Amino acid sequence: MIALLCALIVAALGGLIYSFLTISLRANQNVVGLSLTTFGVGFGNFFGGSISKLAGGVGQISVRVTAGAFRVAPPGLSKIPFIGPVLFSHGFMTYLAIVIAVIVTYFIRRTRQGLHLIAVGEDPSTADTAGINVSRYKYAATVTGAAIAGLGGLYFVMEYLNGTWTNGSFGDRGWLAIALVILALWQPTNAIWGSLLFGGLFVLDIYLPGLTRATKELVKVSPYLVTILVLIMTSKRNKPENQPPESLGRAFFREER
Repeated sequence: MIALLCALIVAALGGLIYSFLTISLRANQNVVGLSLTTFGVGFGNFFGGSISKLAGGVGQISVRVTAGAFRVAPPGLSKIPFIGPVLFSHGFMTYLAIVIAVIVTYFIRRTRQGLHLIAVGEDPSTADTAGINVSRYKYAATVTGAAIAGLGGLYFVMEYLNGTWTNGSFGDRGWLAIALVILALWQPTNAIWGSLLFGGLFVLDIYLPGLTRATKELVKVSPYLVTILVLIMTSKRNKPENQPPESLGRAFFREER
């Protein structure tokens, strides 16, 4: 529980800093995002390296006992022949991610607050004219999204790496989340299938025999190539429902409405 709460709180705090800089101070969102990414990597490595040094300078920290709680498969379901090992052999955070995607989809499409959020993303000036507090919705959405992203980092350390922290261990996997948003066409439920596709492509090199080291690296690029193909196809079709929010990445200046 401590690990879960810390991941949520620290990630939400990062989202709050980002919100203050981009919403209140209207700083460039791309620049702030890249800056916080670099800061986050250094922040994690600093504390990870410090704790590693206290542990004897072994270069990594392992909390396997704590990680064991995150790796427990659903009781009973994992014992089902064939289906169990394939679908129900993961820790609870895998299924929590699916539940969150479904809940977010329902919230956005079926609730008044969700429709207000869509309006803020599409045209904040019109939303503001309609009496919607644009800044409040942006703050709430960004901080909540950051907290959910923090759960992704917790999953990676606790379940994927079995509770082992090594500086720089995330590699480029965080950028897959951005590519996944594009691949999912900004629909949370599509991210479920997109995650399965990305996950399969990311480990494809392990199951393909006879690959050289260079060829393996090329195979690992395939998730990003798929994202580019999706961008090309959606741009050609030009369907409104497949496009990003109209005001994505733009600062809102109320005095200009």
